[in-house]
Amino acid sequence: MKRILALMLTVVLTAAIAMTACSQASPVVGFWVINNVKAGDVVMDAKDAESIGLTAIGTVKLQKSGKCELELLGEASEGTWEQAKDGTITIKYGNDLTLTGSIDDKGIMTLEDPQGTEYSLSK
Repeated sequence: MKRILALMLTVVLTAAIAMTACSQASPVVGFWVINNVKAGDVVMDAKDAESIGLTAIGTVKLQKSGKCELELLGEASEGTWEQAKDGTITIKYGNDLTLTGSIDDKGIMTLEDPQGTEYSLSK
């Protein structure tokens, strides 16, 4: 009887370890590069950023812990992020600044600030 219980426990533990190893982090987690920024009718892409002396428009690093690091137009910030059940992503950073958005079927993240500026990002 003890051998059967030990065997069953081994099987359960092995299955649990395998499932943990196979599970993946949220597709939101990772390093994102801002491809372009749209404010009203004005769109800035990587070439435009280079023309004003920036190496990139910006980046967003979303960590599994819920923390994040942002660099927007040369300004570095830290903050937190979360994803709601409906897929909406909320990033809070700096002095009460917020970005909200989602990831589409093609893996492109779109974020928007309260003033209506839109950011398009990819991994």
